[in-house]
Amino acid sequence: MRPLVGFASALALDASARERYGLADDLLMEAAAVGMAAAIEADPALRAAMASGSPAAAAVCGGGGNAGDALAVLRRLALSGKKGLVAIAPERLGPVAERRLAEARLAGVRVIGVDDDEARRAVAGAGVVLDGLSGVGFKGPARGALARAAALISSASGVVVSVDVPSGVGALQSADADPGEPVRAAATLCVEPLKAEPYYPGFRPFAGRILPIGGVFERSAGSSSTMALLGPEDLRDALPRLDPDCHKGERGAVCAFAGSYGGVGAAALCSRAAAAAGAGSVTLLARDELVPILSSMLVSQMVRPESDPGARRFTAALAGPGWGVDERNAGRLEELWDAALPLALDADALRLLAASGLSRRCSPLLLTPHPGEFAPLAALASGRDPDDPAAVELAARRARFDTAAVVAETAAYYGAVVALKGAVTWIGDPDGRLAVWDGREPALATAGSGDVLAGLAAGFLARGASAWDAARAAVIVHGLAGRALARRGFFEAEALVPEAARLSYGRSSDGDEG
Repeated sequence: MRPLVGFASALALDASARERYGLADDLLMEAAAVGMAAAIEADPALRAAMASGSPAAAAVCGGGGNAGDALAVLRRLALSGKKGLVAIAPERLGPVAERRLAEARLAGVRVIGVDDDEARRAVAGAGVVLDGLSGVGFKGPARGALARAAALISSASGVVVSVDVPSGVGALQSADADPGEPVRAAATLCVEPLKAEPYYPGFRPFAGRILPIGGVFERSAGSSSTMALLGPEDLRDALPRLDPDCHKGERGAVCAFAGSYGGVGAAALCSRAAAAAGAGSVTLLARDELVPILSSMLVSQMVRPESDPGARRFTAALAGPGWGVDERNAGRLEELWDAALPLALDADALRLLAASGLSRRCSPLLLTPHPGEFAPLAALASGRDPDDPAAVELAARRARFDTAAVVAETAAYYGAVVALKGAVTWIGDPDGRLAVWDGREPALATAGSGDVLAGLAAGFLARGASAWDAARAAVIVHGLAGRALARRGFFEAEALVPEAARLSYGRSSDGDEG
């Protein structure tokens, strides 16, 4: 996992590096500029954009450190042979940015004022527009020259590239208002350790492709952070191990409570997905009248009526997909809550949970809400009434723009690992750990996709994974399966199951691939 740090931690890291090594701002800025300029020139899309623009690149600057970074990048591009580069800068710059401006001029960069008539033409014609307006230390909406400079960037027809973070990304300034709209970038050159805020769901669309820039801080920087970005390489460690000599009883048994009139598809999907995660057996407990229908849909999974669950011992339970929210299911949820069994809740079970008044569970618990299901749970976790529309609206806003805090808060309240699903999925553990899967695969936005994720999570729980590992494994497998299928076009959720089964196959006891 790649460390993520919040803006406050990033500022502290910058100050610590200067103090510990006696580094001047100029040296840190130059190290960042070296990496950013190299990333631009190595990226085929950005290289092509510069070749097609006139000027090749223009930097739109504020007055602080990000302006200095952008100007240093322009200077390095100029020294590598790029012609006709332009910097749009305000009259007043900080001392470090002022030095970078002088260096850029010496390298042949043309400097234009923000309010100069040429500024808009230069930005409109530039192949690459560098957003150097503001960074991690900026607070509040842009005003004055900064607001006018942001408006210039919005008129760009070329590729907008943000320096470190898109200008305007930052913490909520008040609980009752969304933040101002940030600069919308096609790519963000983010100095490592990567910043967490651009991965918040409300901000993620503005960052575009996030390109890591290393070599500025020591490699261990951010290693103590409780937040991390997941990658495909993390799946191996999250999956439970498989013994080559195991039998089905040692691979766990899932009990799924799912399905209702109109929801039989969800029940079938989550049951098949639990088997795809490697559970040795899956039993779907359905309403008695639905058993014939679901029995005809499932072959490798057992279907039993709720009135006669049998005597099989289960190692994990799943409740919610297509389940319904009636009084009977509310009572069943309370029984499952008190059972000493790892439990995954999704969909209707999450709606019942928000209305139940239940709080911290002692046995392992994994919640897989989408944003609409998450908001009432988060409202409760913050001490507010989940039936109050204003409280739910506030929780939904925090989920978009204060994601790390609200996911951690909700996980702690329920004693649960929470996987807040979306284009970017945030996973929170009650111990304060957070992990992020930067999925952004629109083909996964299809009915039944969440049912598959819930089934995968339950299957990994049944195999003996902790709730934290089960959530990470399920989210990674689900995301990678979606990416693989999307290469061929759109797909229905059931197509995820065989692809997920391939990815979920774990390691043998000697560490080789199974």
